[in-house]
Amino acid sequence: MDDEWTVDANEALAISLVRPMPSGIETIASFKPKFTYAIFGQDERIFGYKNLKINLRFDARDLRPHLSISSSKRFTSFGDVDADNIKDSMKDLLPGVALQSKQDFDQALKSIPDDWTPPGTLVKSFEKNGDLYEIWHGNLADLAVVQLVRRIQITVLLFIEAGSYVGIDAEGNDEPDYSLARWSVFFVYKKAVNPEAANQPQYTFQGYATVYKFWMFQQPTPPSSPGNTPNNWELPEGDYPLNNLPHRLRISQFVILPPFQKKGIGASLYDCIFELGMKTTFTKEVTVEDPNEDFDLLRDLCDLKYLRKNVPEFAKLEINPDVRVPEKGGYLHNNTDISLSPHDSLSNDGIVNIAKLEELRIKHKIAPRQFWRLVEMHLMSKLPDSVRPQADAVVSNPKASKADKHIYTLWRLLLKQRLYRRNRTILGEFEITERILKLNETLDNVEWEYCRILDRLDSKLPVANDPVVANDKRKSNGDAGARSPPRKKARVSDDL
Repeated sequence: MDDEWTVDANEALAISLVRPMPSGIETIASFKPKFTYAIFGQDERIFGYKNLKINLRFDARDLRPHLSISSSKRFTSFGDVDADNIKDSMKDLLPGVALQSKQDFDQALKSIPDDWTPPGTLVKSFEKNGDLYEIWHGNLADLAVVQLVRRIQITVLLFIEAGSYVGIDAEGNDEPDYSLARWSVFFVYKKAVNPEAANQPQYTFQGYATVYKFWMFQQPTPPSSPGNTPNNWELPEGDYPLNNLPHRLRISQFVILPPFQKKGIGASLYDCIFELGMKTTFTKEVTVEDPNEDFDLLRDLCDLKYLRKNVPEFAKLEINPDVRVPEKGGYLHNNTDISLSPHDSLSNDGIVNIAKLEELRIKHKIAPRQFWRLVEMHLMSKLPDSVRPQADAVVSNPKASKADKHIYTLWRLLLKQRLYRRNRTILGEFEITERILKLNETLDNVEWEYCRILDRLDSKLPVANDPVVANDKRKSNGDAGARSPPRKKARVSDDL
């Protein structure tokens, strides 16, 4: 009986963007969710219906939602067994207007002013394949921005694994005003000419991102006089604007709707957020919260392109071939110099100049681990063809000279040093022989990953799928989000 009356929630739910036209309501795009377990449980199944259709429609402009449910037959209650109440499962995850009648929804679509524009401030316009796009920026202290976020945020649950809502506390209440103001929101819209009125543009929502400002401790500079040293120092309380304090920009959610992926829109949105961080004096780093693999790829490609184009010192970076590797082992120091003994005096030159690279990292506001990965990828791209690893095992390299092999050895040592430091605790659980095997295995996996990224960079193709970021800011701060769904898969370190 269960199979007869049970349907796949991912198949039953259809999401669409619509707009009013003289001939009626037009569907611009329709697509299916990636996940529904946050709404209908881990099995993503709905009991009690035949030919079930759940339609979740959004106005393509202001994202007003409308939920409708239909089926050819509903299970008749038998004892304690009853059909799942779909509306009850979804009503707390949508604003109240989503449950209004179809007539009210259709009328609301037609009542939007002709001169409507997205809320916030226009911060970027760009073209893709002949189409014009705009990115609008605001924060959750703006009620118009809040309204759009509340209307579309269910897509976080439908497309972000372990996603949760932002701007609310553990009890489901709004965060304080000073905290809401720290949430930035970036909306991406396609802007087209209205065929009915050329002076009235048509806006179509493409996706959005949320970004949070975290206060970032800065090592204080020595006082000019010991007598000027304060006895204690505390963060200001209340609604002190974090814009005027050193902070990290952390990308929390990042969603490009499926019909608009594979167009480079996600990369443009990421670049816009990064550019804003670079222009803001008190922003010290731009980071990402719990990204998935697709977002990691997009971030790597965007960051590499930025550094190669805008930072000549990075573009010219190469491995120092003069560093000698002892035949019977040696010590790789923090400055990447190599010596026979840990107590030997060090030269000023290592495999790379760590101090200068750290200056570049701070100047360009890239998080440490991300920056050093980019350094490793870029140096890998500079390896001689005879030793440069290839993602395609069929490709054969020319015969390597001794000098080429030496450069490759130095590059692997640089990568191995970072991997060991990152995974020191885990590796310490193994005996020395197994520890070496595990480290080399991890190094080979990362090497293959870099090959894949560099191949994509060289191909000039857009990222296969514009990514999403699995956010959980409250988890990292000891709080639990309202209706925050459980993780469906365990996450492990990407390095080991």
